[in-house]
Amino acid sequence: MERESFENTVIAGLLNREYVCIKVDREERPDIDSVYMSVCQAMTGQGGWPLTIIMTPDCRPFFAGTYFPPTARYGSMGLQELLTAAAAQWKLEKEKILDSAEQITAYVKEQEQPTAAEPGKDMVHLAFRQFADNFDKKNGGFGGAPKFPTPHNLMFLLEYSIRENSREALDMAETTLTQMYRGGIFDHIGGGFSRYSTDDRWLVPHFEKMLYDNALLAIAYLEAYSRTGRKLYECVAKKVLGYVERELTDAQGGFYCGQDADSDGVEGKYYVFTQEEIRQILGKEEGDAFCVRYGITANGNFEGKSIPNLLGNKDYERICEEQFVCVSGDHMDGIGREAFQKLYKYRIRRAPLHKDDKILVSWNGWMICAFAKAGAVLGDKRYVDMAVRAEGFVRQNLMKNGRLLVRYRDGDAAGEGKLDDYACYILALLELYQVTFQTAYLEQAARCAEILLEQFFDQEKGGFYLYAEDGEQLFMRTKENYDGAMPSGNSVGARVLHKLAQITGETKWQEALDKQLYYLAGAMEGYPSGHSYALLTMMEVLYPTKELICTLSCDSDSDTERRTKRLAQLAYLAETIPGLSVIMKTQKNGEALGGLAPYIQNYPIPEKGEQFYLCSGSQCMQPVSELTQLLRLLGAEGAAEHDIFKDFKRF
Repeated sequence: MERESFENTVIAGLLNREYVCIKVDREERPDIDSVYMSVCQAMTGQGGWPLTIIMTPDCRPFFAGTYFPPTARYGSMGLQELLTAAAAQWKLEKEKILDSAEQITAYVKEQEQPTAAEPGKDMVHLAFRQFADNFDKKNGGFGGAPKFPTPHNLMFLLEYSIRENSREALDMAETTLTQMYRGGIFDHIGGGFSRYSTDDRWLVPHFEKMLYDNALLAIAYLEAYSRTGRKLYECVAKKVLGYVERELTDAQGGFYCGQDADSDGVEGKYYVFTQEEIRQILGKEEGDAFCVRYGITANGNFEGKSIPNLLGNKDYERICEEQFVCVSGDHMDGIGREAFQKLYKYRIRRAPLHKDDKILVSWNGWMICAFAKAGAVLGDKRYVDMAVRAEGFVRQNLMKNGRLLVRYRDGDAAGEGKLDDYACYILALLELYQVTFQTAYLEQAARCAEILLEQFFDQEKGGFYLYAEDGEQLFMRTKENYDGAMPSGNSVGARVLHKLAQITGETKWQEALDKQLYYLAGAMEGYPSGHSYALLTMMEVLYPTKELICTLSCDSDSDTERRTKRLAQLAYLAETIPGLSVIMKTQKNGEALGGLAPYIQNYPIPEKGEQFYLCSGSQCMQPVSELTQLLRLLGAEGAAEHDIFKDFKRF
């Protein structure tokens, strides 16, 4: 619409003469987007972008729609006709329009109040059945084209497979994760995933790459790896994180929003190749081998050219692992690592991509979670360091007077932090605490969570509003609870409250969590599969959880290598055993930790060695002093075979 209508001199003149025009960046103002999208959905039965709203001077809407062509076309109203008619009606029937706006406002507010319900396993099972009924058994994913990755749906299925011992749930998640990697939605040369697939095979993507997609997908692949031990998932997660580190990481440590789909005004130009190009770059022998392996054909699979993919290659699993771990120069099918480096450098020179170098708090929260989790699951401190550095960037550049901002670019930070900013940042802090056991992260999480409850939480009915009570007020305050491309702020808020309640034992977090889950249960009634991330927290409450307290002696503080190794091993257990939270108490952090989690004061620090206290539900077991004993209690003897319990060089 910008190119077709807003740059049209006739329409621009009409807009400037009759209206006060406001263009909204929905990444910076998700509150405005949410409020007026709910109006559009209520008035038209559907929503989408671009969103077109006509409203009164006091910002109450009386007309809503999405895309409009410049002029009437094939029976559809054009923007020019719409604007002309609305301006005339405003002059002739202003009172009628104001009355209509009042009725619309009242109706939308009424729709924003779901009835609370009691959380139960029936909702969890219904969500699983809804996914199963919509599952594409051949290609993975759910429904037909276009297909979105929606990683939190896969996280739900992975968790459900463990909690209910469901092979079907695991197969759905694994088939989808595998087929997405094989398809063109994954960038086999540079790593990372595009936003969605335009077909049902994951072959032809909309080529735009977004930070949040890649963060959530990295988490999903790491979850799958920790559940199955399948090396494919480890390799894909590493490739995704490698892409983010290489192309979306600011020099100061923050993460950029993403990369455009277009190069030189042509969608996908950066990513596609002809056979001739491949042979030119790699030489005939290696080029031919690459074309066979990655489906580069004479006719192409996208507008006469080819998107590299492994959909027709049954060796995809071996290829992924071989390409990533091979350091000696060995290769199979006549393709070495250098081939990918050559192709990567060639396409950058040929048609570089535009980078959206904004740094958003909420999206950075997700990527911090991904890097922190990778460090713990893969036993690689380099990933944890990336997460620590990014959190430091947010704290230094995107906080003012103890409150979060929204975005940063070129030294300029702005915006009042919204629900997603606080919820995702707190989640990242709790993730960092769980992999480093540094009490400062837990302290910061608790401080920000106090603001979350004070400024965003509906103390009476539960649910978090999208913007703060002391922030700029729109004509209504909405509560988003549906998990779309990203989990909703309300779903993340529930997870944050649960983690804080589980770690600290404080009743204020538990009481808020109870209200939040009742609110979410009411919101998801009838369609729980649309709230998959909220269901992850609900499962934590409905199924058994475990709490582990580890007390380390003073001599552990002086033995740095031993202490570091134990922290990494406990972080691995915290990230890979469902429902487990871990707290580490030492002489150094005991006082600060006791202020956050008062019950921890009852656990003495041994004079030598360490003690492990494990509780499940309301039952606590006798403390043990050996890691092997702890693994038996956790039913995780197999963890001892992981590199992190044997080879400790990476940490």
